[in-house]
Amino acid sequence: MKAWAWMMGGLLVWAAHFLGVYSLASLADVVATADDPFWRAISLAFSLVCAAAAAVLFWLAVARLRRAQTEDLRFQDQLAALGAGIGLVAICWQALPTVVGY
Repeated sequence: MKAWAWMMGGLLVWAAHFLGVYSLASLADVVATADDPFWRAISLAFSLVCAAAAAVLFWLAVARLRRAQTEDLRFQDQLAALGAGIGLVAICWQALPTVVGY
């Protein structure tokens, strides 16, 4: 289970970001308006935290990949790096409307 969590870590961060951003937008729409600067700032801060987490996972996966001893560990680290890279790009893409406005 630990290996699966490692390999899917970046995708899990992306899923948490997806859930968090759309929950924040829904909450903002109920409380104020979805394009309210306060809620956009909260959403952007949350996106930055998630992007930093994905970037750290990517960096760790690449660092572990360089010193991997066996093919199994190498494969796990390659999948972890791929998932974290995809998650990082997706988080940036999902945060783009918050940056440029609705």
